[in-house]
Amino acid sequence: MSGPAPRALPRLTVDGEPVGPARLARLVARTARALDAAGARPGRGVSLACDHPLTAVVTALAAAETGAPLLLDGSAPVRRIAPAAVVRAAADGEPVVGPGPRQGALELPDRTAAVFWTSGSSGEPKAVAAPHAALAHQGTATADRMAVTAADGLLLPLPLRHAYGFSVLQVWRTTGAHLFAESGFHQRRVLTLLARERITSLDGVPTMYRLLAAEAAKDPEAARLLRGLRIRGCGGDVLTPALYEDFRTAVGAPLHDGYGLSEAGPNVALNAPGDLHPGTVGRLLDGVRARRSGAAGEIQIHSPALMLGYLDPASGALSRAAFTEDGWLRTGDTGSVSPDGVLGITGRIKEVLVVHGETVAPTVVEDAVRAAAGVVDAAVVGIRRGDRGDTVWAFVESADGDRAAVAGRVAAACRRSLPPHVRPRAVRVVTELPRTGSGKHDRVRLRAWAAGEQAA
Repeated sequence: MSGPAPRALPRLTVDGEPVGPARLARLVARTARALDAAGARPGRGVSLACDHPLTAVVTALAAAETGAPLLLDGSAPVRRIAPAAVVRAAADGEPVVGPGPRQGALELPDRTAAVFWTSGSSGEPKAVAAPHAALAHQGTATADRMAVTAADGLLLPLPLRHAYGFSVLQVWRTTGAHLFAESGFHQRRVLTLLARERITSLDGVPTMYRLLAAEAAKDPEAARLLRGLRIRGCGGDVLTPALYEDFRTAVGAPLHDGYGLSEAGPNVALNAPGDLHPGTVGRLLDGVRARRSGAAGEIQIHSPALMLGYLDPASGALSRAAFTEDGWLRTGDTGSVSPDGVLGITGRIKEVLVVHGETVAPTVVEDAVRAAAGVVDAAVVGIRRGDRGDTVWAFVESADGDRAAVAGRVAAACRRSLPPHVRPRAVRVVTELPRTGSGKHDRVRLRAWAAGEQAA
């Protein structure tokens, strides 16, 4: 068995149950032995096939001990990477190790520590091969920026199989903080934990904070608990200016958003306590550089946390197509970089709307739509009309059963704040917007819905 020597394990609580250091150490040692027996080693991966937080944490630690790449394939397409071992959760949440497929494990490139899948929110998910150095830099640089120490309590109601949740795990390992890992987000459960435990940091996605903001607006005690946090980390999708202001008004404290992508760690820039830059995604992490390129102003990244490349699940070959000739990562996002390293993101190149020759970020229209009464969330896509630009479609999430009334209020809100050519030409009200495994709007499905209706 190879890999670094075991070290003292930080504190862990899973779904409200403390996992003592002796138990955690036994589970990690037992799982590492089972992985070794199954043939897991450097180059031969371990598939984490469930989202149970205890199994996820133990498997990550055990894979690190063996040196085997951890395959975090929660959002993967059907064609998965063949692992040496597969780990699932038993009824009590403890990990159970089984063998990989009979045809044998795929040999992964040297230096691969983990394989993440991109969300697939704007296209086919891709396998991202991350090296050990990237994971180490991510944990250290994020902890330094957010000033996390062993005295902090980190509440994580997000899956560890996605890059965002896994980055919090790296911070936990780096700092020795107390991790409170939850199987999922439940609003009342989060507030109960904040009242009962010594928690200083909460991480979540915008939809989660939208619900918490609504609760805080009604319940002063919920607002007090959220205000008492030192860190209110928000990632996984775009934090709109409207949600930022709604949360700040209801709670009396800001959210700490940032910018990241699986290919870069994921964290690239963060708004941190004492270093807030509203209207941007914060300052670049130490060791990270960014530049604008091309007519669209694409953001390109250079960082110790960059991926090795996209991995072909069948052959194990690496593609460096996402990199420039001089080694910078093409993010596909447009934005700006200030001289002192503050990053602004305006949208994805593929998602920018082009209406009458003018480029418009979907978030501008989405903010206008969300201002309408009864709208819980909104996602806007463009459907191209030959050489005439995009037809703007707004998909609206609402619990109001009178969909025609909701659509009418949306149209009125857009007339108040948007020029005529940018207003949605179609508004569709749904009970729930489709999302990817990481919580982002599934714009691929939304475009398919819109294109299907437009063609009908």
